[in-house]
Amino acid sequence: MSQENQSNEQRPAIPLAGVVYGDTIYWGTILSALIALIGQVVSFLTPDSKISPAIMLSRIWEGKEVSEIWAGTGVDRPSGEHWYLSHLTTGEGLAMFGMALGVFVVIPAILASAWVMFTREKWPFYGVLAIIAALVTVGSFLGIIPMPVA
Repeated sequence: MSQENQSNEQRPAIPLAGVVYGDTIYWGTILSALIALIGQVVSFLTPDSKISPAIMLSRIWEGKEVSEIWAGTGVDRPSGEHWYLSHLTTGEGLAMFGMALGVFVVIPAILASAWVMFTREKWPFYGVLAIIAALVTVGSFLGIIPMPVA
């Protein structure tokens, strides 16, 4: 296709629900990445960290299972899915909160997109599908739908 034919073609309009979803994911991911980065910096700079970040990262990069990562560190594997909420003042807790926030941000993004589908775009079928996806995600986040982690 020549340059002239391409310049005459119009790009399709992006649905508003997609823009809302994309913007929410974009800014939420940036915020969560910054929080996780700050948590990692605090972990590396805190001399009394519960587990050496070098040991933790090397075991993760080696592809070890969760139980193998915690074995031999002198620290028990944290109990509960959201252990970091009680450790937000530590680097590990802050980094894990940032990662969890990055996963969580999909929930408000889906709900905001569903709202736009119902109110502005008049796509109730896709709005209902978005609500169902949000409920499944909330169920997973709350631990109602268990994670397949050892």
